[in-house]
Amino acid sequence: MSAGIDKFWEYFFRERKELIKKMCEGRAGMDVFMLGFTRATPVVITCGPAGPNGSVKMVGPVPKKRYILEYVEKAEKYAYKERLDPKKAACILCQEFYIEEKMDPMLIGGLEMGFNHTWENLKLSQEATLLFYTPPMTSYEVRTLVEIIADDDSPYKRFLNAFHDIFHKPHSGRSNYPALLFRIKEIYDNSPTRKGFGKKMYP
Repeated sequence: MSAGIDKFWEYFFRERKELIKKMCEGRAGMDVFMLGFTRATPVVITCGPAGPNGSVKMVGPVPKKRYILEYVEKAEKYAYKERLDPKKAACILCQEFYIEEKMDPMLIGGLEMGFNHTWENLKLSQEATLLFYTPPMTSYEVRTLVEIIADDDSPYKRFLNAFHDIFHKPHSGRSNYPALLFRIKEIYDNSPTRKGFGKKMYP
């Protein structure tokens, strides 16, 4: 893993896992949770027929291809076959899902729920920038190529919908949104620091 990817991965994955661990252990107050949760909710910036657009979306890490079916099975089990309270769900995520060696540091996953400006742009343009900001100073600009996965049989779509439903199960029983796979092309440090202000971290 390159130094630039590792620095972003520390922010996006390892620190996020630490927050989930604190939730599991009952050590994350609302202030800690809300600040830490910014790692999961970047502004997704697109441009296309709907015009220049920025939309806050929830995203998360994605397992490597050789582990995706294992993760589908686990996610669907905990989303649809077992009832988990938030603390138990956090423990399960920390112990069974956030396993670093099984995750792909070059992929970020999300779901398209709004079907508005971002959706219209991504249908014609495969490019998007994810802008992360955690107050007071940390900010990363992640430029990506986006794959829309609408096939119900796709393990990535199944995983991302079920993983979402572990915490946010809808009244209909299960989510069925198109999956968005953001493959990292470039990363910039936009933090207002000596090493930031738009300096390229990767490649």
